[in-house]
Amino acid sequence: MEREQLISKWLDNELSEAELQAFKSLEDYNDLVRIAETTKQLEPPVYHTPGEYKRLRKTLGTDKKSVIIHLKPLLKIAAVLILFAGIYYATTSTQKTINLQTDIAQKEVITLPDNSVVTVNAMTTLYYDPTTWDDNRAVTLDGEAYFQVAKGATFSVETPNGLVSVLGTQFNVRNRDDKFEVYCYEGSVQVETASKTVILKPGDRFRESVKISSNTPQSTTLQPSWVRDETSFEKTPLKEVLKEFERHYDVSVTVDKEVENVLFTGSFTHTNMKIALKSISLPFNLSHKKQGNKVTLSRD
Repeated sequence: MEREQLISKWLDNELSEAELQAFKSLEDYNDLVRIAETTKQLEPPVYHTPGEYKRLRKTLGTDKKSVIIHLKPLLKIAAVLILFAGIYYATTSTQKTINLQTDIAQKEVITLPDNSVVTVNAMTTLYYDPTTWDDNRAVTLDGEAYFQVAKGATFSVETPNGLVSVLGTQFNVRNRDDKFEVYCYEGSVQVETASKTVILKPGDRFRESVKISSNTPQSTTLQPSWVRDETSFEKTPLKEVLKEFERHYDVSVTVDKEVENVLFTGSFTHTNMKIALKSISLPFNLSHKKQGNKVTLSRD
């Protein structure tokens, strides 16, 4: 069945089970449903049917039945045309936004329109609008990314838990599992949350709602370790370390409850799973066993 017929029957709620499945398999099915839901909220024009009908009958010289028969398909065609117009508008308007999503163990480096460079960690979503970039240097982030920002107007990173604003600097933003962390490597960074606003200098870190300052005026760390295929931790619960491990190796990890909250300080590589598991398990005298894509850590 032609797609126009499927849409027309869908509008009339006349699809059979097989036709409904065919309709749901249309490439723009989600757009059709979204637009249809939106149009339900629109106020339809009010027609004074008797008066309009009399004028129409006088003009056409026909009876009531012929008007009803010919008008209904015209309304259906109009509805289909409105939906197609809505789909065109929705798709062309959303195509302006660039959306980047990384998978497990995937890392991407992108260059923004102003030549700022962003290194995107695994299991991260980042998007921005290049058409408004000259007036609004802004990205939205859910996950983790390292930013090397070209000097210019204010550059902002919006996350579910806070807003980071800079002019030109290098910094890392991490927003995972409702935990928000920003580390400044160069320049200065402003961090805003619902409860406070702080300014970070090189070597300063903002973690959730606490600003942690470095012990020295200038940090010797030039970039986050994960950019070099290694993730580092400082006094981090083991269960959080293992979540990060899962993002870089396509496995599911379970650990004894009695040790899941012990604090880990150290690092693991992203390039060798055996070495990475040893780096995590040896400090706590844990043994590890791997079967398929499942890893178990336990006390000996």
